Amino acid sequence: MKVFKMNECDLVAAETESQAKEFYKKEFGFDDIAIDFEGEVPLTDTILINVDDLPEEEQVLTQEFTRIGNELFAKRSFKWLIEKEKITSPCIIASTEY
Repeated sequence: MKVFKMNECDLVAAETESQAKEFYKKEFGFDDIAIDFEGEVPLTDTILINVDDLPEEEQVLTQEFTRIGNELFAKRSFKWLIEKEKITSPCIIASTEY
């Protein structure tokens, strides 16, 4: 799986760029994805995962956390998330609300 940045908010996990675009078009009904499409991002890029969503064995490891409000988050790579969640079909892997 790869990760594609569809726009400034959404990232899609898919095997190919065309598969990501088709999934996104079906999911949200956008006809002109190319306007905002930013392309493939490295699987080493990180996102914030709520500490409560980490496996127990990782919760006890020494690591750097980010506090947002009253919650703690740890950075994890897209590769880690794809493997942990066993993602094998196109999906929204990360999204930001403004």
